[in-house]
Amino acid sequence: MLGLLFAGLILTIAWQVGGREVLRVPAIWTQEAALFLFTWCVFLGSAVAVRRSAHYVCEVLPPSMPRGRACLKLLGDAGIAVAAAVLFWGGIGFTEIGLFRDLETLGIAEAWQMAAMPVGAALMLLFLVEVAVRDITACRAAFAA
Repeated sequence: MLGLLFAGLILTIAWQVGGREVLRVPAIWTQEAALFLFTWCVFLGSAVAVRRSAHYVCEVLPPSMPRGRACLKLLGDAGIAVAAAVLFWGGIGFTEIGLFRDLETLGIAEAWQMAAMPVGAALMLLFLVEVAVRDITACRAAFAA
C-alpha cells in the first residue's frame, strides 16, 4: 500500500511539473494531491520503520556491552511509545479540526489528510508491541548470559 501511495506521489508531481513546464497548463489540484499523498507516506512509512526497527539510532555503547545495549534499546522503545502517543492524541485534534475545512481542489475534507497522523501513530504503537516483546526477550537473554 505504501508503495502505491509513493507511486501516486511521484506521478502527481510528474504531472505537476510536466503540465507546467511542457504543456504550459498548470494543474492546480496536483499540489494538494501531492501533499495529501506525502502526508500519508510519511506516517505509514514511520510505522513500517518502527516495525523494522529502522528508525535512527545512535550507537553509544560498544558491542562488548550487550546488557547496556539491550537496556538502551528498551529505553528507545519507551521513547517511541511516548512520541507515538503524542502524535496519536495530537492527530485526533488535527483530524477534528479538518472536519470543518476542505481541500478545495480535491473536494474532500481536510480530515482525510490529517487522519494519517493518528492512523500512523496507532500503527506505530501496535508494531511497537511486537518490537518490545522482541527487545525484552533480547534483554533477558543478555542478562542470562
